Amino acid sequence: MNDTMQEITDPVALADDSCWFCNDSLRDAPPPGGWLIEDKHWRVGAAPATYAIPGAVILEARRHVLDQAAFNESERRDYADVTGRVIGAIRASTGCDRVYQWATMDAYPHFHLWLLPWWTDSTERGPAYLSASVLNITPDENATARAAKSIATELGATA
Repeated sequence: MNDTMQEITDPVALADDSCWFCNDSLRDAPPPGGWLIEDKHWRVGAAPATYAIPGAVILEARRHVLDQAAFNESERRDYADVTGRVIGAIRASTGCDRVYQWATMDAYPHFHLWLLPWWTDSTERGPAYLSASVLNITPDENATARAAKSIATELGATA
């Protein structure tokens, strides 16, 4: 299918009702602090406290696509911009040194990118850090809410 045929004005038109990312009724709740970004291509929200460390964010495609190979031209153009804006906001909000990016599409074959703050004094690096940031964590709802609010403020300043 060419890019013109894939270009859509209503992202729900190409949704899969069985997909957690496509069907909001399958979610337990909206992201902490609500959607940080919600436009025609992307939704970005703080990861729930039970999913990851405070400051972690999930960027998801509005369309039901597996990965970047299926992005249309407009999504490809916007991807670097939105990812860069969110990474900058996470750095400014958390004081982290880097933002790790992780995308597997394992549980749901729908493009979503985890963005996780990392500090140079972290005991783990690379894949071990990614695992430690989402497995066996002690959920901190208040810290997650504060981080989401701070990231939202930073995104508003760069919009």
